[in-house]
Amino acid sequence: MRLKRVVHIFCMTFFLFFFTGITIGHAVLLENKSPNISNQDTGSTHFSREKEAGSDPLWLALVHYRPTITGGFRSTIDGDNFFLSESGRTDPQQELKATIQLFEGSDRDKQCLFPARYTYLKQRDLIQKDFPSCPEYEQFQKDLNPAGVTLLYTDAYMNNPSSLFGHTLFRIDIPEGRTQLVAHGMNYGAFINPDDNGILFAVLGLTGGYWGGFTVKPYYAVINMYNNIENRDIWEFKLNLTKTEQEWMVAHLWELGHTRARYYFFTRNCSYLLMEVLDAVRPSLKLADQFPVQAIPLDTLKAVSNQDHFILDTTYRPSRQKRIQEAYYAMTPTQRQLLKKRLEKPEPIQSDLSTEEKALVLETAYEYVQYQWINQDISLKEYRPQTFSLLKERRDLGYVSTPPKMIGSSPLTAHDSSAISIETGAHNGETFEEISIRPAYHSLTDPVEGLLSGAEINFLNTTVRYKNRTHRFVFQDLDLVKITSLSPWNALFHPPSFQIKTGIHRIWNPKTQKDGLVYEIKGGSGLTFRLTPTQSIYAFLNTGINGGGIMPHNFGGMIGPSFGWLYTGHKISAQIETARDFSDNEWMNQTRFSGNLSIHLKHNFDLITSYQFQDQKYHSQNTFKIGIKKFF
Repeated sequence: MRLKRVVHIFCMTFFLFFFTGITIGHAVLLENKSPNISNQDTGSTHFSREKEAGSDPLWLALVHYRPTITGGFRSTIDGDNFFLSESGRTDPQQELKATIQLFEGSDRDKQCLFPARYTYLKQRDLIQKDFPSCPEYEQFQKDLNPAGVTLLYTDAYMNNPSSLFGHTLFRIDIPEGRTQLVAHGMNYGAFINPDDNGILFAVLGLTGGYWGGFTVKPYYAVINMYNNIENRDIWEFKLNLTKTEQEWMVAHLWELGHTRARYYFFTRNCSYLLMEVLDAVRPSLKLADQFPVQAIPLDTLKAVSNQDHFILDTTYRPSRQKRIQEAYYAMTPTQRQLLKKRLEKPEPIQSDLSTEEKALVLETAYEYVQYQWINQDISLKEYRPQTFSLLKERRDLGYVSTPPKMIGSSPLTAHDSSAISIETGAHNGETFEEISIRPAYHSLTDPVEGLLSGAEINFLNTTVRYKNRTHRFVFQDLDLVKITSLSPWNALFHPPSFQIKTGIHRIWNPKTQKDGLVYEIKGGSGLTFRLTPTQSIYAFLNTGINGGGIMPHNFGGMIGPSFGWLYTGHKISAQIETARDFSDNEWMNQTRFSGNLSIHLKHNFDLITSYQFQDQKYHSQNTFKIGIKKFF
């Protein structure tokens, strides 16, 4: 299964080189109110009011119209049933007229699909009839009973290509006095075919081959999926919306729940559509305008946070795996030995540990057995007696403990996703300057605050170098994709670490004393071990191929190990790596060493330096660089 996931990710990343470019079954009965709409008649004629409404920012946001390069509009919604006019997808005025005609008519079933549009027109005095009775719609209002809206952010899931950057969704909160576990999560996502292989998944996801839509499910099911099954932390950001805006939002989500849109992993994705929904609730936010090219979940979260007083409260919900890991690392060596022994053989703990120390061992063991059951590592027949035995032994201790409150690193503190680097250096004594631009997202030695530790995700990192001796600019590197996952291995969890890299790089020909470009695909799998909260070591077995006209026979393959050390501190991050590549191609048969250091001078600004050494058959290469990196 893990190998299949890694292959799944590899297929998607390879195809980036070629392609860089639940239906909601109920609704909300909304009061005759809508945000930012005046109920006063200024004396304008019906025609003039209709014309003004056709260009109103709220109407444009409600139908998800976006400006086009030709000066017109086009809706990001692609479902035909969302439009009442034949030209409605590109003509806001005609869609407004068709919507007025709908509510002046008698088609109750279709009228029930557009409660937010009705409210908008009613408050503009563009229609006179009452909204029809819609039983399903009214039942959904009773089920959701909105008392607030919370924006949820889950961190990256390295085993799923579509979630490498994290994920965002809404929670429609229920009134105080009841647990939010029975509130409803509103998610926008792609409807994929689980039988699609990695290549097809990549192609369809990058080119809009999947349909996307909104689904609703209980919040406890959302927690079970992200917190327990996928082991992802959840951050809850309560939004400052009025009661009217909450109801308006749910009514609009009902409208969207009956239609669909083309889903694109990097643009019109889970996070972008949420920005358009918030714009439809409060057009003055203009959130969608900030993401014309790419929409990374973390960036959209920051855009929401940058609105004045828009986030009221923040709650951190660590994953079950994170809770178990933190408890394990907090244990003494004796506690860890007893934990392992208790999990292997369900017998009462016999030890001189204090009652408090025994309680931590038993509580962690219970959480871990639950984790095994959810992860389908043990059967129900094994799960029941183990949990019963642990609960009984914990009860017999007679000690009441208070679970420690975990404090996570808020994603709002993370560096911005894009970066530009300016460096100067020398290659075998010849000096150069270079500039690199990275659209997304995070390198291992970047500041780790607010991000998943040990995860590197880089896309389209491009480097241009100026050589001082020859006085010319050269294209140096293009990292199409570089993904690294250093997940620590310990007595409880055994995740594989992996790395995938593909791109175009400039190499040196020692015989001709010239350089040239080669295309590289490289991957590896291995293990990572945590030494301290900020240090880890890792080992990989790598394999790869290079192709290019400058190489002997235009092609070469390699296999070999690599070993590294990573430090991610608050002010400094560093990485040291050595590798041995074995190949029948003399250029790829080499020993490599590299070191990288980043000094985090202030938020979004680093001082960076690096050294690389390559020892090959005919020559060796030394490259040193120093410069600055600005995140934006």
